Amino acid sequence: MRVDPSAIETEEKAFEVWRVNWKTVTSFVTLETQWRVVGTPAGLTWLGLDYAAAAAAFRGRSVRCWQRLLSELRIMEHAALEVLNLERPS
Repeated sequence: MRVDPSAIETEEKAFEVWRVNWKTVTSFVTLETQWRVVGTPAGLTWLGLDYAAAAAAFRGRSVRCWQRLLSELRIMEHAALEVLNLERPS
């Protein structure tokens, strides 16, 4: 099957990240390959971030800094899971 490039619609969705959230957002993106996922006959089920891998990725930060970052990452993770695990059409 050949795809006609002119038939592909692209839409760039830009959004603003407040400065106070910048470290959390960039940290979340850094962990993009650190998700726990289970394959089922119905498709993929996203379980959440691998916290051990996240801790290793940010080793060297103070305990206080890590706890704050983890708390903020969990908020983003929760929101992402709601989108990633939306029911798929059958």
